[in-house]
Parts: sequence; C-alpha cells; structure tokens
Amino acid sequence: MHKFLPVAILVLLSTGCATMFRGTEQSVSINTTPNGAKVMFSDGRSCISPCNLSVKRKDTVGITIEKKGYHTHTTSLVPTLSGSGVLLGGIVDYGTGAVYDLQPNPLHVHLISENKS
Repeated sequence: MHKFLPVAILVLLSTGCATMFRGTEQSVSINTTPNGAKVMFSDGRSCISPCNLSVKRKDTVGITIEKKGYHTHTTSLVPTLSGSGVLLGGIVDYGTGAVYDLQPNPLHVHLISENKS
C-alpha cells in the first residue's frame, strides 16, 4: 500500500484540475470615465469602453486607452497566482496558466481632460 502512495501523489500533482474548472482564458472588464474610450490591447484587439474581452490568463497584457480631448492612459493586466488555482492546480495548470488571475479586473480608469492643468 505504501508503495503506491508516492505514485498517487505524483498523479494528483500533475493533473490539470484548474485547467478543466477555470479554463486558460479569463474575461476582463474595462471601464472608463467617461465612457466611449478606445481600448487597445497589446495583442492587437480593441474595443470601446465599457467592454469585456477574453484574455489568456498567463499573459501580461498591455492596454492603451484613448479618447479625444483626454490624455492617453497606459497600463497592464498582470497574471497573479489565484488562491483557487493553487488549490486545484498541478504542474499542467502552471503551463496552461489556469492557476493565474489577471489583475486588476475589472479595470477602472478615470481619464484626465487635456483642458485641466
């Protein structure tokens, strides 16, 4: 019985439970004040705020937000280790990125008017 315990532990650690339950992508929500800003992602996709896009959990994503009459804002969504991902995750999940959550999510950006000093 004790011979099989290390094998059982190895099998559990190498499974992709978080990949199955959480997935390798995450929906991110972008909100701006005022609404209607163009949101451009580093992977080439874009949307008009408020918007939601699905992004790979393991990737750092650069974001540029523009609106006429307002200063351009740049920021990033960064993968951080998720509590539930760690509990469910195994070796496979680190490779797929399922153990991560992109932060900040939702992203709230208050654009600054070019007319203000």
